[in-house]
Amino acid sequence: MKTILIINGEKYWKDYFAGFDVVQKKVQTSEFIVKESELYVIDADGVCKPDVIFWRLGAVNPEAKHRNILELIEYSGVPCVNSTSTLLMGYERLSMLNRLKKIGLPVIDFNVATNTTQLKNLEMQFPFVVKVGNHHGGYGKSLVSNEEQWEELKDLLFIHQDYVTAEKFINYKYDIRYLAVNDKVWAMKRKGKYWKANSLTQQYQIIEPEKEWIEKLKLLQENIKADIVAIDVLETENGEKVILEYNDIPGLSGFPEDTKLELSGILKSK
Repeated sequence: MKTILIINGEKYWKDYFAGFDVVQKKVQTSEFIVKESELYVIDADGVCKPDVIFWRLGAVNPEAKHRNILELIEYSGVPCVNSTSTLLMGYERLSMLNRLKKIGLPVIDFNVATNTTQLKNLEMQFPFVVKVGNHHGGYGKSLVSNEEQWEELKDLLFIHQDYVTAEKFINYKYDIRYLAVNDKVWAMKRKGKYWKANSLTQQYQIIEPEKEWIEKLKLLQENIKADIVAIDVLETENGEKVILEYNDIPGLSGFPEDTKLELSGILKSK
């Protein structure tokens, strides 16, 4: 019986892999070993020798250990969804934004400095959004509306030793997530309780994907060779749209059941 190892992720995934030995472990409490070119994963529950890996470590701040693990998986040759090369490409927010820009997609403009000591040089017209480091899920991000807030935030962030970005605040009408799994595409409009569209989501609605944005998403998917990928697009009141980021470990909450079936089918085929 083939073994599917699920790294983090939701508990319900086990129900999609009948006929397989499904093991679920957390990267935070596991250690990875390559011995004689074979991959083993060890935690308090025992040892797993996976035939395929389902990487669902999303919405956390990536650590050096996570990158090392992905490199070990790549070295061992155990297939992974997404592939380790795809995951490593999108591992860092700056490389993710660079990839969007390189292939000509309308990514949001930003100022950036390698350390918070240079915050004074990133100021732009209010309001704007400041983001520190590589956090996900809306963490490490703050909206700056006036000079007083900016001075307070600079004092607070001074203790961090990480890169920082500043980007124009877009008073969006909707956040739209375009999701591609294999050759299928879905789209969802979302609206958060406050200004962060992907935090405390209160409204969501599945919509018909626009042809133009299907093509943009497919361009990205082919470029990074992703089994699954999502882009988050902000739509303004006047209809303008810009990409905030792409996500190669996107959550599927609110999307149809077909997305999970399609993704589980990819794992089985590998």
